[in-house]
Amino acid sequence: MNLRNIWIFVLCLSLNSCVDSGTSVEEDRQVLDEMRTEIEAIANSEACINASDWLFTAIGAKACGGAAGYIAYSNKINIDSFLNLVAAYTAAEKKFNKKWGIISDCSIVMPPTGINCEDGKPVFYYNS
Repeated sequence: MNLRNIWIFVLCLSLNSCVDSGTSVEEDRQVLDEMRTEIEAIANSEACINASDWLFTAIGAKACGGAAGYIAYSNKINIDSFLNLVAAYTAAEKKFNKKWGIISDCSIVMPPTGINCEDGKPVFYYNS
C-alpha cells in the first residue's frame, strides 16, 4: 500500500466508511498488514547512528485495550505525517478487533525505557 492509498484509507476511516460488512476477516487483516508495512518502511528509512535522534510511540491496539507494541522512528522523518499514520493504523486495528470479536491476552505492553543503535537499527532497552 503506498502513501496515497494509506491517506485514502485514513480519510475513509475518519468517515467510518472503511469497514464494509461485506469484507472478510482476511481482507481486513490484509489492509492492516499493508498499513503496518508502510509504517515500518518509513520508520526504517533512516539508519540508526545516534540514539538521541530516535523516538518511539505506541502502535496498534490490543483487543482488551492498550497498545499492541511500540515502534521507533527517527526525528529526521516527517514526524507529524508518521504519527498520523500510526494513529490511523491504531484506530483501524481497534475497529478490526471490535468488528471481528478479536480476543487478546490482555497483558500490558510496557513502553521501552529508551533506544540504542545496533548495526544501524534502533533497539529498545528496558530498565527493571
